[in-house]
Amino acid sequence: MRINIIKKIKEFDRSSSSIERNLINSISLIFGVILLIVFICVDRGVDIWVQNQFDQGMIDQANYLKSQIKTNGQQTIITFDKHFMPGFKSTSHPRFFQLWQKNKTLMRSKTLQRYPQDNLIHPKLAIGKDKVVQVVMPNGALGRASLSYFIPLNASHKTEPFYLTIYRSAKALDNLLWLVDILLVSSFILAMGTMRYITKKLIIKGLKPLEKINEELINYRNLKETVDREIYFPIPQKSVKEIAPIRHELNEFIHKNNQLVDNEKRITADIAHELKTPLAEMITLSEVHITYPKDQRISQTYAQDMLNIAQRMKAIVENLLLLQKASSSSFKTTIKELDLINLMDKIKDGLRFKYPLLNQRLIIKEQSFIHIQADEFSLSVIIQNLIDNSLFYSSKNSPITIVWHADTKGKQFIISNQTDTPVSAEQIKSLTKPLYQIDSSRTNIDHYGLGLSIVKKLCEKNNYQLSFSQNDKNEFSVSIGIANG
Repeated sequence: MRINIIKKIKEFDRSSSSIERNLINSISLIFGVILLIVFICVDRGVDIWVQNQFDQGMIDQANYLKSQIKTNGQQTIITFDKHFMPGFKSTSHPRFFQLWQKNKTLMRSKTLQRYPQDNLIHPKLAIGKDKVVQVVMPNGALGRASLSYFIPLNASHKTEPFYLTIYRSAKALDNLLWLVDILLVSSFILAMGTMRYITKKLIIKGLKPLEKINEELINYRNLKETVDREIYFPIPQKSVKEIAPIRHELNEFIHKNNQLVDNEKRITADIAHELKTPLAEMITLSEVHITYPKDQRISQTYAQDMLNIAQRMKAIVENLLLLQKASSSSFKTTIKELDLINLMDKIKDGLRFKYPLLNQRLIIKEQSFIHIQADEFSLSVIIQNLIDNSLFYSSKNSPITIVWHADTKGKQFIISNQTDTPVSAEQIKSLTKPLYQIDSSRTNIDHYGLGLSIVKKLCEKNNYQLSFSQNDKNEFSVSIGIANG
């Protein structure tokens, strides 16, 4: 069991992604590439500079030797410094030089005595020019050669030019270049390690607020299991700009989730209450009928009473199913052109059996259009529920006014009715809650507080604007705004 848990943890670690690790690796990679480019450029620059200094040293040495060569008529006088010559006697790090005139060797360094058959190179050059090239020395080692073709300073222009070639081992140069490379590579590794360490520290510090809110989430879950009240994430005195929206959205989610839970509890209780009453009536009637089967007062109305109760229960279930349908993500609308006159006639026919004085009470105050682009099912259910509510909750036999108004923004349906008592702002906010009923309406057996909930859901599905208002004269109005398609 323990092995399986460890395996699962390892598999999770491999499959999960870490913001901290990704940031550290990304920043390290970016700065690593930049540092690498810089160090390569520095290394290249230092190598070129060191080699140029080495070559310049050889040219300076050649210039010194050239200054020691003089002519006196047809005679050539060479006066090399004794302190300079030992450099061309060493056998451990030998240097070589050779002097020509008219392809005739005038002088060779003592280090060339071991190689009597070998001559140093002396390619053609312009008079007064110096050149440094890479060569293989007589002893087989790699080296650098300075080539000079010149006329001594005190010589006449008719003097035949001299050719001077100096060989010097490049081992010291190579060792120096290797040392520079090692130092640069070590510096690069040290810089990368230091930069990665600092980056890691800064990122860990920067992610502290995220870790804190993660800890708060864990604590919230544990606290929520033990405390039966609304708990929110505290707002710190010094908030982090990037974390503040997360904290705000979490609190908003908690608030809405608590509202949903409360609504669910209330709806469950209301449904139980709405169904419990007719069920209790059915049980009571059945028990009385069983106890007094020969009582004509009970037996004559028993069947009709049971039918009425069943129809009330059916109406509740149908409205609940309609509310669920309007709330479902699978609910689809079909937009087409509707004739409002025909639509209103159908709605009136469906309500006339409940309200015999429907035609006298329902007044079309304004109708600036007779056709509208809308979903027939949604619009029919919305208008029917609003007319039904207005007729039921309005003052007895008071008129119900309907306005169909059009402007540049779209079309608007407004229905108004007179109420006996004012509706408070708090009650208006709760009108669209499922099974919500104003206290004075709770004893009614024909309305269950689902109509406006269905209207709200259908308005949301069709992007209609639903609003409620009431003036000082207790005239209650419901408005449906339909934007132009």
